[in-house]
Amino acid sequence: MPGIARTVAMILAGVVVLGGVVFLVVTRPTEVPLHGRELYLRYCAACHGVSGKGDGPAATAVRPRPANLTRLRERYGGQYPIRDVMAAVDGRYKVRAHGDSAMPVWGVLFERETEAQNARWLQQNTLPQVRLIAEYVLSLQP
Repeated sequence: MPGIARTVAMILAGVVVLGGVVFLVVTRPTEVPLHGRELYLRYCAACHGVSGKGDGPAATAVRPRPANLTRLRERYGGQYPIRDVMAAVDGRYKVRAHGDSAMPVWGVLFERETEAQNARWLQQNTLPQVRLIAEYVLSLQP
């Protein structure tokens, strides 16, 4: 009997250790502590301007001109199209700029940055960054 008890105890200890490891991996926080404003200023303000009115320093070189992001809610009948904004930021919705060129697709850049840091957390980091930008643009609405 002592051999069986020891085996059972070892199995239980192994299950507890494995469960602890799984818990730590699953609950690991994502590495996206940046606020939407910081991301917006880094990736969007050059064209859309700090205020979001499409008057950034690079706006004159972009054709058609960058959108006035402060009027999105107005253009959509009082609703803020957060899914459309996210799709424009991450590249699922193509935005014309520089003639036939597309607006920079930040979703792809966020994925590449994340791959360089830690490929296991790719999906968890890209979507929150895009959402933070879209939520910040919401704060620019009158």
